Amino acid sequence: MTQKTEITFEIEETVVLKQGGKIVMGYCPRCNRDIELVSPDVLALASGASEREIFRLVERGMIHFEETDRLVVCSNCYRLLSADHDL
Repeated sequence: MTQKTEITFEIEETVVLKQGGKIVMGYCPRCNRDIELVSPDVLALASGASEREIFRLVERGMIHFEETDRLVVCSNCYRLLSADHDL
């Protein structure tokens, strides 16, 4: 006689961010207006890009950024750049 045993696993996942993203309003000289400036992790999450790609764009001077306590970039500059270059 054969016995059948059913095993069920429940998996729960918790994600903890040690340093949360940052979103502030600021002036972008490229866009010539007040706009949301966001940390690269927030922009990466919202756009599907990698944080590294966003840092590369900052290093190349392709998107406006400000560096105070934490780096923030212009979300509109990134949006316009990605529309022009299919990022």
